[in-house]
Amino acid sequence: MGLDAERVSTVTFDSYSTLVDVDAAEQALADRVDEPRPVSRLWRARSLEYTFVANQVDAYQPFYEMNRDALQYALDVHGVGLSTAERDEILAVYHELDVFDDVRDGIRRLRDGGYDCYVLSNGNPEMLASLVDHADIADLVEDTISADEVRTFKPAAEVYRHGAARTGTPIDEVVHVTAGWFDVLGAR
Repeated sequence: MGLDAERVSTVTFDSYSTLVDVDAAEQALADRVDEPRPVSRLWRARSLEYTFVANQVDAYQPFYEMNRDALQYALDVHGVGLSTAERDEILAVYHELDVFDDVRDGIRRLRDGGYDCYVLSNGNPEMLASLVDHADIADLVEDTISADEVRTFKPAAEVYRHGAARTGTPIDEVVHVTAGWFDVLGAR
């Protein structure tokens, strides 16, 4: 399905699982954990759960901290005792996740088609800066927009409204690209 050029002028992209592969974080666990896959899956699931719950009980903290706490939870559940430094080394992989092969070409094609492109993410600004740098897309995206700016997480409608306002685009002229089912619902 193509974009309706008469209606859409701005494309926002989710970051994690859309531009970069969060499953690559499993590799960072592999050197320190006997069974990295279940730890990695619980880490990601709990990270999202923490953001969903934080939205409901007004307990915002930056995504990096949510993600850190989720990793610690996953390690604890699986009986993995690591030092804080080792945990933080694993967590740091979020600054250099594998970029999906079609990201740069896909965003370039949209830019060439006349669309303004942005990253709209739960990641805090420092995480997004390193993601854009690592993905080598700084020349293709206008800017990054962090949920941290409104102190709530996607899929809260406030994040997408804020994104539209930051881009200077009427919200009905924005298309959001994401791999996350909850993100689709929030953007709608």
